[in-house]
Amino acid sequence: MAAPARVVVEIDSAAERLVDPRSARRLVPLELSDVAVPAHGGVAPNGAARGAPVLFFRVLGRADGSLRIELWERGEYHGARVLNGAGENPQLVARRVALAAAELGRRLARKREATLARDERLKKARQARALALRERTQEGPVALRAELSLGTTPGKLLLLGQRLSAELTLRGPLRLDVGGELWAGSLEPALGVELPGVMVGPAYRIALTRGLDLDLGLHAAALLAVVPKARSLDAVVGQDSSWTARVTFAPRVQLRLGRQVRAFVGAEAGGLLRTLSYESARGPERLRGPWWGASLGLVVTPP
Repeated sequence: MAAPARVVVEIDSAAERLVDPRSARRLVPLELSDVAVPAHGGVAPNGAARGAPVLFFRVLGRADGSLRIELWERGEYHGARVLNGAGENPQLVARRVALAAAELGRRLARKREATLARDERLKKARQARALALRERTQEGPVALRAELSLGTTPGKLLLLGQRLSAELTLRGPLRLDVGGELWAGSLEPALGVELPGVMVGPAYRIALTRGLDLDLGLHAAALLAVVPKARSLDAVVGQDSSWTARVTFAPRVQLRLGRQVRAFVGAEAGGLLRTLSYESARGPERLRGPWWGASLGLVVTPP
């Protein structure tokens, strides 16, 4: 609550011919007694309330017989009113001067109150943004993603795998994912296979709610295919290793567990880019076609 302002009234010699100085100096503070002008700046830097402002009124006489009432506070000009005082009772003029001064004071009070209200709204908005930032999962610039995955090329390949990836922020929610992966499983008919590889591609995260995100990735991978029981790979007899490549679109739903941790479940859809020829006990075979997968894991963003 603002304290009533202290009032100082200065009347120049030209104005004293038109207004009763004693009455003016008595009436101006009385008219302003119910006007609480907030101090400039609201509160002091240490959080304590500032003292009541000092309102300085200058009553100036003009050559045309009018009076100019100016309001100053802390050396800053805050407006003026002009009154015609020629030929009127000096005590009545003093009353009018007091009313004009009170109007100037109320105008300043309204201005200060509006400024303080605006500053309070801005302060609350900043606090709300800071709170929302603290409650949201941290974004970048680097995060680590660990996941367990299931992958398949229907009728040919069934794999379990693990990935470790680095998420590198490029701009805003856009990033680059770089990582390594290791798959193991079966290759029809009844052949064991391992697929170590590296992966790279862009990704984009969309905030659905404060604690839930949708992550969209488009990744390409180069994979080393190791098939120990194959009679040949790529038409080379006795060769048990070759390579293939894969491209996938990977949407993931991510759940915020904490400031630095997300859990996610995702899917993959794509295809093998290079056909792998191999020979088993039942004859020549080819590994090609679509790739489907699912994954779950954690994303950790270092503080």
